[in-house]
Amino acid sequence: MLENFLVVILVILAIIMITVILLQPDRSQGLAKNTNVLDEEKEGVEKFTEWIAAAFLITAVVFQIVR
Repeated sequence: MLENFLVVILVILAIIMITVILLQPDRSQGLAKNTNVLDEEKEGVEKFTEWIAAAFLITAVVFQIVR
């Protein structure tokens, strides 16, 4: 029962993560753009992507432990 629930959560998180990644703006401005990615403040979509990815990884680890 718990395994099925975790699989459903993983599928939902995967679909959300794919959608959010595809919604992110294009960053292909070439080498002329000289900014450090780590210094930038994360915007809404990027921060949401990080949270979804973290939730996906945590759920995957929990699934492997339960399994």
